[in-house]
Amino acid sequence: MINFIKKLYEQRLKDITVILLDDSKPGEDNSFNIRPKNLISLFVFSCVVLSLLLVSLFMITPLGALLYTKEDAQMKKDIEQISERVIGLQDSLIVRDRQLSEIKHIIRLSLDTTLTTDQRFSSVFEAGSVYDDGFYFGDNPANTASRVNPSGIVFSNMLNSTDDFPAAYPVNGTHTRDYEPDTYHYGVDIATPDNELITSIADGTVINASWTINDGYVLSIQHAGGMLSVYKHCSSITKKSGDIVLKGDIVGATGDVGLSSSGPHLHLEIWKDGIPQNPALYLIQ
Repeated sequence: MINFIKKLYEQRLKDITVILLDDSKPGEDNSFNIRPKNLISLFVFSCVVLSLLLVSLFMITPLGALLYTKEDAQMKKDIEQISERVIGLQDSLIVRDRQLSEIKHIIRLSLDTTLTTDQRFSSVFEAGSVYDDGFYFGDNPANTASRVNPSGIVFSNMLNSTDDFPAAYPVNGTHTRDYEPDTYHYGVDIATPDNELITSIADGTVINASWTINDGYVLSIQHAGGMLSVYKHCSSITKKSGDIVLKGDIVGATGDVGLSSSGPHLHLEIWKDGIPQNPALYLIQ
């Protein structure tokens, strides 16, 4: 048989005659004129058609369920997405627990969170300058009794006043999602272009500046009256933990950052004494 196929292939471009001999009927032989090239083409075409029929049969009929289903593919895709979100949520929960621990520690012990100052207050601390209330900052030993810590004068009331609220929105954009605590959305979303500048909504101290997989750069600022503002999905931040910020200071820029982000925006949360608040009650357009 192999020799016959080999001969057909060698003579594929020629017309050949195939003679069928029947030993039981001498003289009644049958002959056929064929071209091997056409025979090979017919065989290949038949194989292609048969393959298409089999594929169609498995896709249209229930037989396809034995090998592959669209539901299985969708389920696999959903599982991969859920796994990615679980990893992101785990990282976010670790960071949030650390943030809450820092906040509780500060509130419980009444710690002085004024750690650093910037150049805007340098003139106040110059030696020999006199404060408006008559306090002297010089080095004259005679004035030792009247000398006080300048940072205590400037910032002693920063966390004891709530005059900063209601406040303006920290970024220019479009309000796209409300405060929805039932779905664990403890803030409002403000859609913006990329790298829109974010400003602090009130005076305060930065108690956390970090990066998370789920929320990108996150900045938390402690304000007066137990108020805390949290800025998430930042593409960059300009402050670090311990920095003093005033109302309107630039603290970062927006972006499409983090696994839970669906576009450039700012997620703003406001907490009071460790309890999430509806930011709409503290902000004005």
